[in-house]
Amino acid sequence: CSNLGIVYQLLGEHDAALKLHQAHLSIARQLQDRAGMGRAYGNIGNAYSAMGYYEQAIKYHKQELTISKEVKDRSSEASTHGNLAVAYQALGAHEMALLHYRAHLNIARELKDTAGEACALLNLGNCLSSRAEFGQAVPYYENYLMLSQELHDIEGEAKACHFLGYAHYCLGNFREAVRYYDQDLALAKDLQDKMNMGRAYCNLGLAHLALGNLETALECQKYFLAIAHMTKHIPGKFRALGNIGDVLIKMGDVEEAVKMYQRQLTIARQGRDRG
Repeated sequence: CSNLGIVYQLLGEHDAALKLHQAHLSIARQLQDRAGMGRAYGNIGNAYSAMGYYEQAIKYHKQELTISKEVKDRSSEASTHGNLAVAYQALGAHEMALLHYRAHLNIARELKDTAGEACALLNLGNCLSSRAEFGQAVPYYENYLMLSQELHDIEGEAKACHFLGYAHYCLGNFREAVRYYDQDLALAKDLQDKMNMGRAYCNLGLAHLALGNLETALECQKYFLAIAHMTKHIPGKFRALGNIGDVLIKMGDVEEAVKMYQRQLTIARQGRDRG
């Protein structure tokens, strides 16, 4: 039941998965298999989370946590703290989310589980950023970056550079933002990831604009526009045109800026007509 339920969950068949996980729980209860019950509670919690029923998910993950502690399964305890944190964050209960993310981080470090530690660090950084506590988020992102480099996880490294760039930008540390966005761009190029290349050019352009580097800002936004055209990414085109217009205004070229905003307006109207 358990493995089949997980397969259904991966396929997005959450109702079918839930029934199988509940059957697994019933069998584990009959066998008085506490570890099996813990796994079933966890799987039911994950299914409810996937369906957006976070209060139900919390109820089952709490029971999973109780059993994980009882059977002294520290690895399960760590992942359960992570799952509880995700559910609490989805409900906007950020203090509870932070509490469980920190518990996940501490146990992952105790177990020398570097992948679990990296996951907890990223989640802590993102949870703090969602509260605009960027100064507190930065050390978690820095540690996540170091671990990603140790694990040779280029995608993780790129994520860390993106989030560090964003945090520093929001803190007004524009030179630091440029430094991390440059790294994000280089990694996106290594991965041949066009979407993230576009995003990095966009963010670099915004940071250079904040520093008053208008020519560089304009060049970055033009690259962003070119990639959006290449990937046929309409929201990207819309944003790039607006960003180019904003730089041109700063440069005093109002006539060219208006042309960019008019092209933006055309895209908006086309989207409305399609809708």
